[in-house]
Amino acid sequence: MSTPSLKSLLMQDADDAQAPEPEARSPILVVDDDATVRRALELLLGELYQVTLAASAEEGVAAVGPDTCAVVLDVRMNGYDGFWACDEIRKRHPDVPVIFYSAFQDAKDPYRIINEHRPFGYIIKDGDSRELLETLAVAVRMHRMTLDNRRLVESLKRHRKPPP
Repeated sequence: MSTPSLKSLLMQDADDAQAPEPEARSPILVVDDDATVRRALELLLGELYQVTLAASAEEGVAAVGPDTCAVVLDVRMNGYDGFWACDEIRKRHPDVPVIFYSAFQDAKDPYRIINEHRPFGYIIKDGDSRELLETLAVAVRMHRMTLDNRRLVESLKRHRKPPP
């Protein structure tokens, strides 16, 4: 009996997989304690993504699920801040990209933020939505590729023959 080729395994697994339709909107989470900002981001992003809204850091951490492709997270919020939320999200879902979206540029030293919290991006709320849209698109694509790669590795492990 011949060993199946890598290409045939990948094609078989691709046929078996229940990958989302290309036109399916990826689920993202927006966390901001300002209702106006949440609503504005829902309007901006709702045509492109399946948007879930959260009004606090605690609510945001609880709302992240296995299908969440990215999180847009305010930094300064009442109660727990966005830095806390990012750390909690990372503990539970280490591969989900978190984008800090804040009006405050001086909340902490930017290098310290990057080193401590490892955000996918840090976007300043300045009225220009292009940077957020571009960063979010890259984050979602990267997350989907990560999940696809994980699925393919698992498929290869399932089909691997034990050593003789």
